[in-house]
Amino acid sequence: MNRTHSLIVSALIVASSFGSVGAQRRDRVPPPRDPHFYAPRNQLEDFESRLETILIKGRTYVGTVKALNGSARIEATEIRDTGSSTRVTGVVITIIADGGPPGEIRGLVDYAEIDQLIKAFDTAAKANESITKLTHFEVRYRTKGDFEIMVYKQLSGEVATAVEGGFFDRSRIYLTPDDFIKLRWFIAQAKDKLDEIK
Repeated sequence: MNRTHSLIVSALIVASSFGSVGAQRRDRVPPPRDPHFYAPRNQLEDFESRLETILIKGRTYVGTVKALNGSARIEATEIRDTGSSTRVTGVVITIIADGGPPGEIRGLVDYAEIDQLIKAFDTAAKANESITKLTHFEVRYRTKGDFEIMVYKQLSGEVATAVEGGFFDRSRIYLTPDDFIKLRWFIAQAKDKLDEIK
């Protein structure tokens, strides 16, 4: 009886230890974020994601820059929310890259961000070997909406320029230095068009 009793107690101890291990919850890694549902990063994205309200969108085409592997189209844009009687303006930069993700990748730049972006273009365009003591350099600037400009020295020694956009899928196009400046000029022209409708 004593032996049976100790066997039962041992079995209960073992069973209870398995029960506590089994009761511990293991959190699973959350599923990947759905590209259609993410937190807006600037005002244009906020307006574009609004539901159950009438949005009125206006655009003015400014220009297209042909790149070595695609193109970038620049448009001034305005979005009005009729429900709240509010509006937001900015620039839409649509990137189409050969060999990149299918379709167009758009970068939305709020009006308030345009001046900083233009200054970043000016700084990046002047980049050369003097900015670092190391053999290669890279200058990058990214807006809140993930439109990015870059100037860098390649392994061959030549200076290259590129722009990139997108959040879930990203596209990069490579520009000549002259086209890099042309893209900056189109963005400044888009800001001028927005100033006209204030």
